[in-house]
Amino acid sequence: MKKRNLLLLVLPVVFSCKPRVPQVPLPKVLEKNYGFDIEKITFNEDVPTLYSKHVMGEEIEYDSARDGKITDTTFKYQISNTITDVMKFRMPQKDFGYLYKSPEIDSIAKFGNVYFNTLYTLTDTSRKPVAFYAAATFDSARLRAHFLDEFRKKYGPPKYSFYISNEFNHCSYEWDLSDRTIQIETSFGFEASFNSNGKSKSGKYYRLDMLVMNNKHKDEIYKAHLMDVPEKIMYDGKLRSYKDFQFEKVMLVKDEFYLFSTNEALIKNEYGEYSIENAEADE
Repeated sequence: MKKRNLLLLVLPVVFSCKPRVPQVPLPKVLEKNYGFDIEKITFNEDVPTLYSKHVMGEEIEYDSARDGKITDTTFKYQISNTITDVMKFRMPQKDFGYLYKSPEIDSIAKFGNVYFNTLYTLTDTSRKPVAFYAAATFDSARLRAHFLDEFRKKYGPPKYSFYISNEFNHCSYEWDLSDRTIQIETSFGFEASFNSNGKSKSGKYYRLDMLVMNNKHKDEIYKAHLMDVPEKIMYDGKLRSYKDFQFEKVMLVKDEFYLFSTNEALIKNEYGEYSIENAEADE
């Protein structure tokens, strides 16, 4: 399950303070309460301008006074996991483009009545957006289910529905529209918070991850997640066969821009373990 890093302002009926109505056309610069509308993206957005005021650097929000001139290296799209880090594998193997991430900012993006606190945008080498990713958390499964019901009423049933894992009841749904693909993942988790008075609060939250991808770039985004592992790998001062590490010759490395429908095992569902009917309905 992905790390929780976003806060949902849930549905309008329980808003304590309503964010400003998003501008039409979409805002050119991400701001607090702007509600950049993911539903209305055209894939022609000016991404550098969009992130010109708020953008993540290596680990924290970029500050020109502190960090100096920003460079292309800061935004270069990289995919990693424990294996790639240890083996120093480069992913993607060929330059793909750039990844822009916003810091946590209240209501920076929206889709329908759901508001998100961070927004990721993947671009090609010319900085044209090819995919957007955001995530939200709900206080109850019922509120999340309501959003999904409204989504289905507008876009119809999903093309794919997968029960990914019983760990955190991880599920994935995919809608293949005329010009874009929308993938929604659902799961749950637990959190604990502490205040200055020494009081703690803990509870369960219900997560929703949304990926909106330009259909023209689906294949190349998928291929960016594949690595042709070299026959010989330098490790601990010695060249070793990739088979010594029990690696597949072609390795798949996942991140937020991975579509589950590209997984053949999920599509075949040979033993029925990935059927959405296996999911816990109230989670």
